[in-house]
Amino acid sequence: MRTQRQRGFTLLEVLVTLLLIAVSCAVVGLVAPDSAAREARHEAQRLQALLQLLREQAVLNFHDYGLRIDSDGYAVWQLDDAGQWQRSAEFTAHQLPRRLSLRVQIEEADRSLPTSGSLPQIHLLSSDQSSAYSLIIQAEGKPLLRLFSDGIADAELAADE
Repeated sequence: MRTQRQRGFTLLEVLVTLLLIAVSCAVVGLVAPDSAAREARHEAQRLQALLQLLREQAVLNFHDYGLRIDSDGYAVWQLDDAGQWQRSAEFTAHQLPRRLSLRVQIEEADRSLPTSGSLPQIHLLSSDQSSAYSLIIQAEGKPLLRLFSDGIADAELAADE
């Protein structure tokens, strides 16, 4: 009597192959650097969350905050009792990843705010108002995302066109 051999792969062989493919993909994903667009979106969401937090803190604690924007990062400032802007001890300055940069545009009504120097350009006041602004997040000089507010509504995030 002849035995007939089955052709094909066993379930165990298929599962081991799938496991090896999955591990290989995971290693490649960890080694490959993040794309500039992904980094820009992450930084924009981080900055949006910080602006929201500062706005809430300003109203709840009756403090006026400011955000100093530089091309390579940003820092939180606070208005002291003497009416002078001081770097906030509560928040550390944030440095952007090397290939990203920030550019600030102050809206027409707020042209008196400094765009250079060492004072904050964006003000978040205890009266729940803020400066009208646009923050452009760029990757290697190319605008990718825009974070903006009219001074009344919360900051919104949009792709820059």
